[in-house]
Amino acid sequence: MTFVLYNTALLLLSPFIALYILYRIFISGKSRRSWRQQLGGVQLGQEIGDRSRIWIHAVSVGESVAASSVVREFKQTNPDVAVVISTTTEKGQEMARKSVKESDGFFYYPFDLVPCVSRSLSMVKPVVFAITDTEIWPNFLHIAHRRGVKTAMINGTLSDKTLAGAKKAPWLYRWALSNIDRFCMQSQVDADRVISLGADPSKVVVTGNCKADEVDRPLNEAEKQLLLDEYKYSRSNLVFVAGSTNVGEDEQVIDAFIAARTRHPELRMVIAPRQIERREQIRDIISAKGLSCAWRSDPSTFTGSEDVVILDTFGELAKVYAIAHVTFVGGSLIPRGCHSILQPIAQGKPVFFGPYTFKTKDIVAQAKNAGVGFEIQNGAQLGREISELLADRAQLDDIRNRCEKMMQANLGASKRTADELSGLYQEAESHSAKKRMG
Repeated sequence: MTFVLYNTALLLLSPFIALYILYRIFISGKSRRSWRQQLGGVQLGQEIGDRSRIWIHAVSVGESVAASSVVREFKQTNPDVAVVISTTTEKGQEMARKSVKESDGFFYYPFDLVPCVSRSLSMVKPVVFAITDTEIWPNFLHIAHRRGVKTAMINGTLSDKTLAGAKKAPWLYRWALSNIDRFCMQSQVDADRVISLGADPSKVVVTGNCKADEVDRPLNEAEKQLLLDEYKYSRSNLVFVAGSTNVGEDEQVIDAFIAARTRHPELRMVIAPRQIERREQIRDIISAKGLSCAWRSDPSTFTGSEDVVILDTFGELAKVYAIAHVTFVGGSLIPRGCHSILQPIAQGKPVFFGPYTFKTKDIVAQAKNAGVGFEIQNGAQLGREISELLADRAQLDDIRNRCEKMMQANLGASKRTADELSGLYQEAESHSAKKRMG
């Protein structure tokens, strides 16, 4: 009955759905390369052949990173099984191709319409399907389950926003969740929440946050010194790294730096905008406040005396945290949602963030409880807090030790998740063998 109601609603909304799809293809261009596969026209490489297949859907850029370590662990014990990855957006597809090196194929996830879902499943023929995070598409899960595909949610987490939305249509979530065979949740809080929405408690396990397995290892002293030399910092300098800042945050963190430097004149700042193309805008803010700056992309601009370095290159932020004394992670002073705080923690650094942490709620809670993560409400408070912390070297040393303990507690989530997927795969293969025999 729920299936009928859901698809009747989709049928009534079909003119608007069609207009939305056409808009994405011809106007916004966001589905220009993906629409054929989203309608079900999936094509996998011939090299996959007739091997059994595991299909993992990476919801976001961050989940592509999380999926990478799971795929790697799964392949170690199931080398002959093909693992294919789907994404919803073209940006997500690009990141997945870069991140999930061990995947046997990439394609786009279908629209949650019966013909699109049925066609995609017929083309891919997965034995197990796993979705990251909590992006739940009812038709897909229902049809996959009816076809005997084992289904799982991996690296699962439920934010306050998702929970509130689910409570508006509890019947829909109960139906969708009833088609999932295993819930691999990041924390006990997430496990309790998914059970409250209708998940079978016997199918829910806490496996941890897989992203912890993908962060860079702590740099050793020689590697840190090389970075300091590149930035022309001396050991007497203190360094504040503000990572993944967005519009509405840049000026606040720069003001925080200025405030902290009244007490710590040896303090320097590295700011890494989430959108590198905004580097000139940030330079103008820095200049307007009477500060000097250098571009990371142009080593000739480094003198060692500049106040701020703008990190306008890709892929370096995680390591740059290693030369910081204090850090801030953006997306958190505006209602965008905090970006990854695991990178600075992995380097043993205290991390500050604003109140908007709904995307990273579990890790933020862990960081607070471990005494390595600190919530601030605005740039003024950030300036006061980092100034106080920089004055207490003993506390910085203690935080470094606590960071190491927190990371150790999270390592292994990918292996635990891969083991759960392997278990589902073995169940599915055993069931198929019994059907063939009789």
